[in-house]
Amino acid sequence: MNKEIKPIFIVNLLVVYKIIFKNIAEIVMIAQSDYPLRDLRISLYPSAKEIMGMDFLCFISPWNEKDYREMQNQPSFNNWLLKNTDDCALGMLAFQSIPPELEILRLGVHPNWRKQGLAEFLLTHLEIYAKTEKIAAIWLEVHEDNKSAISLYRKLNYKEIGSRNNYFWNPPGDALLLKKILKHDA
Repeated sequence: MNKEIKPIFIVNLLVVYKIIFKNIAEIVMIAQSDYPLRDLRISLYPSAKEIMGMDFLCFISPWNEKDYREMQNQPSFNNWLLKNTDDCALGMLAFQSIPPELEILRLGVHPNWRKQGLAEFLLTHLEIYAKTEKIAAIWLEVHEDNKSAISLYRKLNYKEIGSRNNYFWNPPGDALLLKKILKHDA
């Protein structure tokens, strides 16, 4: 009997190994994704390509690279990319600041890193930034069905001040308009 390993067997073995390894890698990544918040950094000037990549992972209807590039040329526009010490992108925040108000345009966390306080971390740092810029209020629109985001904003004392009917198109739905008045130290 010829004990030679057939090439097709090796290919099949590699495919099975790749599938198993990918699943193990994902499990390990999720299990180890509980990063201490001190090991995070915010990139204040990510490239349009970097921010668009995170947007693509976080949202059903992502903005494209060209849009980000054009917005980055506007003096009122800011976008932050949250990274860990391994330089992996974990989340993003895009906002427009026109004193005395600041509008959150996009806030997203990579799907594998959600429910770990990263969105709250970004919002906390946004408030620090807003206070240094003498911003009086932060506001945003959020899809009425985005219960986890609404819960986070309410936890952080954002108040519902109105709604916009049929504001979102993918998925379709109304927007809740939320606002937080910032208190400044005297």
